[in-house]
Amino acid sequence: MTLWSRLAFAMVFLVVGTICALAVFGDGFGRATLVVGAIAILLALVLGAAIAGSLSRQLTRMTRAVEGLSRGKPVAMPAEGSREMAPLSAAFAELSDQLGARPNLLENTVESIRDCVVVADENAVVVVANGAARHLLGLDRGFDSLTGVRKFACFLVDGTTPLPIPDSPLARALRGEHVDDFELMVQSEGSCAKAHIVANARPLRDERGRLCGAVTVLRDVTEQKRALQALVDSEQMAQTIVSTALDAFVQTDENGFVLEWSPQAEALTGWTRAETVGVKLVELVFPEHLRAAHRQRIAKFLRETAGGAMGMRYEAPALHRDGHEFFVEVSLTALRRGDGYIINAFVRDITQRRIAEERLIQAQKMDTVGQLTGGIAHDFNNMLTVITGTIEILADGVKDVPHLASITKLISDAADRGANLTASLLAFARKQPLQPAEIDVNDLVREAVRLLAPTVGKDIEIEAALSDEAWPAFVDRSQLSSAVVNLAINARDAMADGGKLTIATGNITLGVPEAVARGVERAGDYVVVEVSDTGTGIPQLILDKIFEPFFSTKEVGQGTGLGLSMVFGFAKQSGGSVDVRSEEGSGTTFTIYLPKADTSALQPSTHDEDSPVQGGSETLLCVEDDRKIRDYVTMQLESLGYKVIVASNADEALAIVNRGAAFDLLFTDVVMPGSMNGRQLAETLMARRPSLRVLFTSGYSDGALPLKNRAGHGIPLLTKPYRRAELARTLRRCLDIAVDPAGDPIPTPYSVQPELERFLRKYPPKEG
Repeated sequence: MTLWSRLAFAMVFLVVGTICALAVFGDGFGRATLVVGAIAILLALVLGAAIAGSLSRQLTRMTRAVEGLSRGKPVAMPAEGSREMAPLSAAFAELSDQLGARPNLLENTVESIRDCVVVADENAVVVVANGAARHLLGLDRGFDSLTGVRKFACFLVDGTTPLPIPDSPLARALRGEHVDDFELMVQSEGSCAKAHIVANARPLRDERGRLCGAVTVLRDVTEQKRALQALVDSEQMAQTIVSTALDAFVQTDENGFVLEWSPQAEALTGWTRAETVGVKLVELVFPEHLRAAHRQRIAKFLRETAGGAMGMRYEAPALHRDGHEFFVEVSLTALRRGDGYIINAFVRDITQRRIAEERLIQAQKMDTVGQLTGGIAHDFNNMLTVITGTIEILADGVKDVPHLASITKLISDAADRGANLTASLLAFARKQPLQPAEIDVNDLVREAVRLLAPTVGKDIEIEAALSDEAWPAFVDRSQLSSAVVNLAINARDAMADGGKLTIATGNITLGVPEAVARGVERAGDYVVVEVSDTGTGIPQLILDKIFEPFFSTKEVGQGTGLGLSMVFGFAKQSGGSVDVRSEEGSGTTFTIYLPKADTSALQPSTHDEDSPVQGGSETLLCVEDDRKIRDYVTMQLESLGYKVIVASNADEALAIVNRGAAFDLLFTDVVMPGSMNGRQLAETLMARRPSLRVLFTSGYSDGALPLKNRAGHGIPLLTKPYRRAELARTLRRCLDIAVDPAGDPIPTPYSVQPELERFLRKYPPKEG
């Protein structure tokens, strides 16, 4: 019953009761008065009922609006009504507007969230699914999260194992569980791409604590996963590069404290990683006198890095744990970390490279000096050839005049000293004509020891430490003997108070790095001859200068300064090298590396130097570009009985041969101007006439002869300057030797005798 109905019923009941009372108990006037009052009351009641009815209708409409608002369906509040109801209606209207705006705000907020937001009621029906959820999962409101057909597939973190629906975060939350940071993967229908998801879910309860739904938030962390994996891959790659790099890797902070120390750094410095991390680098691997410079260099590097520089590279000495110094090349880069820097350094040991560079510089310097000295010696040899040759004629002419004979003797001795000097210069310049052969270095050392014993004195002990396995060497025997004697004399001078001189032999096989380090021509097998002493040693400051010509630590007049330069030049020209190790006060060791003989060569025949000079009647083709020497040689040859055909160069000699001139031997200089040198001329003529006899002469071959100084046909060489007797003997040696049709010498008993002796030493006959 409405308020208006209850009010009307009460008024009717009151009026009827009043009339009945007046009819029973009142008189006529009273009854009339009562009737009038009753009528007035009745009218008032009717008016009040009308007013109540109007208020009741307005309240009913407001009630319906509030009920709709409570169900989330805003209803317009009545605008008309009494003055008493209008403020209430306006207040309810404002409240309705505010409550209607809040769901829109909440919905817009949820919709704008980039993460997936899904809300389900207690029946597992989705009531909220924002745009991200609809895009990734294809969910809409009304979807049953437990039984609905999905447009996506869920996997566990391995990316392959399907996730059961009851184990999903939303299903667990609907059971009242709290789910935190649950990782899984989601793959949309029709897509091969899988998204990495981190899910969080919570149950929803009303004010009484009853479960009324659940909410889950799914965050797509695919890009973060990729970035993390890229970072992991980058770190693994960096670690792989560091661990497999040939260079050592060292990482420090800007204050120089070690952060990382690779295995290569351990091998390079001798310090382990456990010993270095947290320690200042400068205190570990830099000599004390270089630490301040290192700090300044790093400070400069950091300033340049702050200014945009990319890195720095430098070379410096470093200190090994055992105390020895070595050279390193350091490449620096810096990475910003917070307010400071991390410094990455790749370190390479360049000690051998520095040694090789220094050797190369030294070799280039020696080559430059050698070119100069070689050219000078060549001209001197040409002049000395004329002097030494003509002085013999002059001496023979004045032999009966004593004072003139003594003068010619002085001239001859001076010429000999000049010849020795030019020979020394050519030896240093590696331009001297060599006549190498297979030699037994042990035999040579034994002979040298016998010769040196009376020379070095009784205060010096000589020991020959000879290896029974020493290979034969392919070198010029006389030059090697001179080299050993030179080194032994230097050792004697370094042991003024006595000591021990040791000459040792042995073998060594050098790889490419070892060959480069020792300065030999190529990798391979080498015979080693070592000359060691216990003398005063050589100061480190001059150790690199000892092989330079005319450099000497002896007093003026005590030496020419050419001894060691001769040894150096001979070893280099032979295809080997010479090395020196010395400590001041602890002696010196010179090591000569000589190429191993790979083939047996004919031993030079021996001739009696005192045998009488013998000439001949054969015809000789003499090729010499220097006019004075050509005139001198022609005179000497004719005085020996030979017929001489003269040519000033190879082209002129070929023209003479092409005209049909007959001759028995080609006597040619090696170095000549023109289209070909003496060796090429000989090869050209021997191609036409294999049995042609040839004699080379030279004081400066300048590479015109091959390394073995033979044209391949056993051709001998007469070195300038030479005397008449040497010329005569060498000519007869060439003309008298038997040759086969190819022009090669036929072995005779004297030429195989050394081979026979070597065989008997190696395989001595058994007694009995």
